Parts: sequence; C-alpha cells; structure tokens
Amino acid sequence: MTVKNIKTALLLGVFLVLLLTGQPAWAASATLWQIPGSLSLDEAGFRLEAPANISDRAVKVSVEALDSSKTPPTDDYFITRAVSIEMVNVDRVNLNWLSKPVRLVFSFDGIDHKRASQLNTGLSLGYFRIGYCAPGESNWVELPSQVFWNGIKGVVEAEATQGSGRYALLWSYQPGAQLSPIAKGIRLMVNNIVVQSELPPYINGGRTMVPLRVVAENLGARVEWVAAENRIDLVRNVDKIQLWIGKQVTRVNGESLLLDVPPEIKGERTFVPLRFVAEALGAKVSWDEVTQTAGVIRY
Repeated sequence: MTVKNIKTALLLGVFLVLLLTGQPAWAASATLWQIPGSLSLDEAGFRLEAPANISDRAVKVSVEALDSSKTPPTDDYFITRAVSIEMVNVDRVNLNWLSKPVRLVFSFDGIDHKRASQLNTGLSLGYFRIGYCAPGESNWVELPSQVFWNGIKGVVEAEATQGSGRYALLWSYQPGAQLSPIAKGIRLMVNNIVVQSELPPYINGGRTMVPLRVVAENLGARVEWVAAENRIDLVRNVDKIQLWIGKQVTRVNGESLLLDVPPEIKGERTFVPLRFVAEALGAKVSWDEVTQTAGVIRY
C-alpha cells in the first residue's frame, strides 16, 4: 500500500467514526486552573462555567471528551455527547460535592436533533436534558435543564453541585418524559452566576442595557445619586464613573467620554449600557448569541 493510500484510509476511518458516533476519533481534554472561570471542549460541544468558592480549597477541573463506547448503555436515553469531569483540590482529594453549583453547557444542532429523535423532527427540543453518572455507577440522573434554540443552533444548560463523574447530553426516549423548558429573553451573568433583577435587560441601539445598581454592586462598586445634577456616581476604590440620565457624555476618573446610548429610566430603574460600565470597572464582557446571555467576568 502506498503512502497516499495509507493517508486516505486513515482519513476515511476518522470520517466513519464521526459519522457513526458523532464523537471525535481522538481523545480531547481541557483543564481549568483559574476560578471563577470557564473552559470549552469544542470536540464534545461542551462548556463548563465555574463561579468562585465552589470549594473551600483551590480546585483543578479537568474535562475529557468521551466516545460512545465509554458511555454506559441505556434503554431510556440516546446519548448525544458525553464528557468525563474530574475535580480535585490542592490536597489531591477528589470532589464529589460542591459548595456552589457549576454551569454545564452542551451544544447541539439540527443534525443532533434529527439523529436523537430518530429523524422525527416533530418531537420537541425539550426532550434534551443533561444527565450525571457518578463514578463507578451506570445509571444516569437527570439534572434540571434549560434548552436554548435560535432555529439553527441550540444549547442545553444545567447547574450541578455534583463534582467528578460523567456528564452527557441526553435525549429521552420516554413518551411521558417531562419536557425541559425552552428559555427566552436576555440574561445577565456576573462571574458565572445568573443575576436576577425586577426588570430584565433589553437591547437599545445595538447595546445591552442593564439595571445599573444590579451590575454595579455585583462588581463591587458603590452607587451614589446626585439629584441636583440628575447624575449617578459609581465609586470603586480610587475609580469614579459619572453618568447623567439622558446624556451621552460621561466621565471616568475625570476624563470626558461619549456613550453610544445614554442612561435612561425605565420602571423607576436606571438602565445603562453594560459593556461600558463593566469595562470601566475593570471587567470583561462577552455575548452569547444562542442563549442571549451577556456575561461579565471580573477576577
């Protein structure tokens, strides 16, 4: 056999594995060292988001993609994707329970949906959910899950206080299975924790507007209202941000800047452009189109 034929055979073998299992033909892994933080394993369509203080000791999180041969067989579920997660603290003790939940995210697309529902696309996307299988066990435990779908791509999310073990994107075969709720609306997360507010975020002029006090206090800033000037001051350590209701001009540590969208009052709450305020307070901002989530991380 020529070198060219050998390469062709190898490529064909990889293609067949992907076609038949939906999993990569090679082991893929990732490690998270900094918490709060997140890691992604694209080969498994998986992401893990960890808030601070998931344990009273420093934690290392390792994730490895699993192929179908390593997942326990089941008559109840079709296993679309799966990973193995190991969480150990600085004493090298395996963690099987967490002080705060981590967020698990599996992605899927139309092909996954068709394959899982046995080509019956009329079945609800809500039959997707995330499952947990403890080390040494063979039974999957369903985790309360939410489904996000934009018509092309989707993700399923769940929060878990379980630590090490196997986690999978499951499709329920049970006709009477309770459907996972399909989430809608814009969501705000700070340091990988969903932030609840009386009034939800919204889009104005291409900018995500969020309740000022909620995001500022979650980032450690003090909010001061100067009624005489219709002005809000945000103070954190030596930093000071000044915003005026209805005006695009702002000051950051005495330097004048212009906002794309001015602060405004809605439902007796002050809304401000998230990215500007968060970055001025030293945080990083991300946007997830599928889940419509504005994420803010400040270490």
